[in-house]
Amino acid sequence: MYHVLRASILAAVAILALVVAPLADPAQALAKEQPAKSQAKPAAKKSAKAETAPKAKKQAKAAKAAAPSKAPHPAKAALTDSPAQKPRRAKKGELPAKNDIENEEGDIGACAVGSPLTVKSAILWNMNTGEVLYEQNPDVQIPPASLTKVLTLYILFDAIRQGRLRPWDVIEVSPRAATQGGSNMRLRPGEQVKVTDLIKGIAVASANDACMAIADNLENGNAEAFVALMNDTAKRLGMTNSVFFNPNGLPADGQVTTARDMLKLAAAYLEQFPKSLTIHSMQFFTHNNRQRHNANSLLGRYEGVDGLKTGFVCASGYNIVATAMRGDTRLIAVVLGSRNPRVRERETAKLLDKGFKMVQAKKAAGPTPVAAATPPATPAQAVGQP
Repeated sequence: MYHVLRASILAAVAILALVVAPLADPAQALAKEQPAKSQAKPAAKKSAKAETAPKAKKQAKAAKAAAPSKAPHPAKAALTDSPAQKPRRAKKGELPAKNDIENEEGDIGACAVGSPLTVKSAILWNMNTGEVLYEQNPDVQIPPASLTKVLTLYILFDAIRQGRLRPWDVIEVSPRAATQGGSNMRLRPGEQVKVTDLIKGIAVASANDACMAIADNLENGNAEAFVALMNDTAKRLGMTNSVFFNPNGLPADGQVTTARDMLKLAAAYLEQFPKSLTIHSMQFFTHNNRQRHNANSLLGRYEGVDGLKTGFVCASGYNIVATAMRGDTRLIAVVLGSRNPRVRERETAKLLDKGFKMVQAKKAAGPTPVAAATPPATPAQAVGQP
């Protein structure tokens, strides 16, 4: 009986142990986990400082790479963008990135010649080689305006060379000369003026009255004979498409020229009278206490420009014969029919820029035979438009 009772008690205890054990295990696990956590914190800090757990770090990195990335908040993303992700701002004096540049030469760089220029007619010539570098409608007839004065000066300097006139001679201004309209020196009838002052007035101030004073003096008061001499001289220079009716370029029916003809005149003028550029390069001229400004706006603004002459009448627009010297290269550009002085300056600068670039490129390519420095006599001899 005793043995049966004891066996029953042991069986009951065993059953109770089986029931209580699962309930005790979580408590035990929790009790064991708490100290483990508290011990893990300093251990993690210590290992991070001492970097003694490279294996754990590698595993953590691999886990991060494998885990799907969570998109950051837009505001937080904007704040946390790395500098490499932001567009780099150019430092002071540094050019912006190439894909941000519209014109790599900058706003003061040379522009390429448009096709065509925004003018009625143009031609560009290398005086050193005799080569036409650019032409655009060069044989279209256009009123010459004050470019006519280059021919008047050519005849005047030729008369001085022949001894028919001396620079220090004094000329009396005729009533007809004093009444010429347009740009002038405000010469008075009967005024005594030196030839040198009249030359400066024509070249710098584009003085219509000075041109007539010279014409009257050289042909003994017969300006019509002077005009006939102008046309004879033009033909001798090969200006086959030009006709002149007065010595100053004031409007006259049938008075016309071409860019090619003006190039021929300018080439002969500079070849025979190169010292004239000391006057054409003057930006101001004063006579009778009145200062006149040279209308050639390229003077002092475009490197190498030292002449030659501008002109304007409504029938033609704004014209210019410009010449520039850089190094050992002299170019002559003729631009006719610009719509305003700013366009005339801009397009002439483009033309000269193009010419100097072409000359530089040819020099870099190697030596080439030098042709005679004479302008083309006929359109067939001109080099085609680039």
